[in-house]
Amino acid sequence: MIDEVRREMAAAAPEEARVLLRRNWLRLIIESHTSELEQLCTAAPDPHDPHILLIRACCRDLAGDSYGAEYLRGQGLRVAEDDFVACFTDLLLAPDAAAKAAVADRAHEALSHCGADDDYSSALFLLGWTEVRLRRNFPGAIALLRSAAAEARLQDRRETYRLAQSNLAFALTQAGLFTDAEQVLDTLPPRATPSDWDLFEGGLPEANRGCIAYWRGEFAQAVALLETAIVEDSPGNNFEALARLYYVMSVVALQREDRYYAAAGLLQGISRSDKHGIPWDTLRRAVSAHLAHAQGQDERARALAAPTLTRTGAAVAHALLAELYRTMGEPGLSGQAFRLAAAAGMPRYARVSTLVTSAALHSAAGNGDRAHEQLDHALENAAAEGVLAPFLGDDPIIADLLSAHAHWGSEHQQFLHAILTKRGQHATAVTGILTERERDVLVRLRTTMTADEIAAELGIAYPTVKTHIRAIYRKLGVASRRDAIRAADRA
Repeated sequence: MIDEVRREMAAAAPEEARVLLRRNWLRLIIESHTSELEQLCTAAPDPHDPHILLIRACCRDLAGDSYGAEYLRGQGLRVAEDDFVACFTDLLLAPDAAAKAAVADRAHEALSHCGADDDYSSALFLLGWTEVRLRRNFPGAIALLRSAAAEARLQDRRETYRLAQSNLAFALTQAGLFTDAEQVLDTLPPRATPSDWDLFEGGLPEANRGCIAYWRGEFAQAVALLETAIVEDSPGNNFEALARLYYVMSVVALQREDRYYAAAGLLQGISRSDKHGIPWDTLRRAVSAHLAHAQGQDERARALAAPTLTRTGAAVAHALLAELYRTMGEPGLSGQAFRLAAAAGMPRYARVSTLVTSAALHSAAGNGDRAHEQLDHALENAAAEGVLAPFLGDDPIIADLLSAHAHWGSEHQQFLHAILTKRGQHATAVTGILTERERDVLVRLRTTMTADEIAAELGIAYPTVKTHIRAIYRKLGVASRRDAIRAADRA
């Protein structure tokens, strides 16, 4: 493809060369010929033509040079706002959600007026790619990407087809349509080496599968999948960053204390600013707060999470924070995060999370009937795609509520049984990762020994024994010595 364009440009008159670049630039970017495309731009008869500068801006951005991209974009914005090249350059480069949404609206209009020199197939893909990141209309984004894949197949554009299918899988995952997403992932055409666009996006298939495994409560599987997508020195604003977030959440769910330090380091590598409409800092803070809570640092968790309560557009992050605030005894802040999640348009799995949180809040407040109604709504939303993670928390309120719900009378008894079975398996896995010293302490908790006496027998300080006891309770999801012994026996 790139050699054909080179030959045509070498033989073309200046105006014909400009038309050739306009006709092929978007496909060359998507199909990962960015460095060659930029060389063609710099060798063009008029390298300062606005379209040439805008195309180079896109090349720079994919190469990771955001400053150069912005400078070139500024130099190239001497064309009409509805110009096709200007519109789709802005679509690629707009950093925050508000700016990207405004450009996407223009792009929808530009797409309906594509001319002979405009690349309709590539434009369909890029608009669908954008709409997924904006998360404002998943059905529309899915439809765009399906259309882009069909158009690419008709034109035998194999790389565009692969990317459209890959991003379709992501759109389906984010919409909570896990089964459909897995079917698309299973049929993705293989690629021997990562393309420029693959590097730009970073680990999409692995992050997708890991995300699905997390929400289905397969935390160990999620860790194994997500580890393969994590790459040191990544830009921290692509699918590799998403893999980091879900990896840390999976490690926390498994209570793998031996991995907490490394997990904190992974979170430091995630962007503090938005990119392509994704609120990375909000996501990073939400997961960092969960990690801090798992480490027994609730004040730090509150400090990390506080700025997110003034931000919008991160439904999953706010759903996770609603549950975190509840477990930290902050029902008011939990409700605030809940409302932010609802305002953003939640995917089904985030809705399940908020419904479980709501049920637990009502249960703690003594509103039993309302708690069971909310829990039943959660089961209804979760059953179709096997969303288990929100039900597996080690909080005793959720454990008691689920047990009571089995007698309350639900239409989802089979799925509820699957949850209770999974909780037992999860508890067994967690018990198996007690440290050697924690197991020493647990053995002595079976006796009448006091914490002082355990400290003396083990030759360690009293505060250290109390720390071990708190860790044991947290890992077993209990609040007393007697319950810890019972949980250990069940495991």
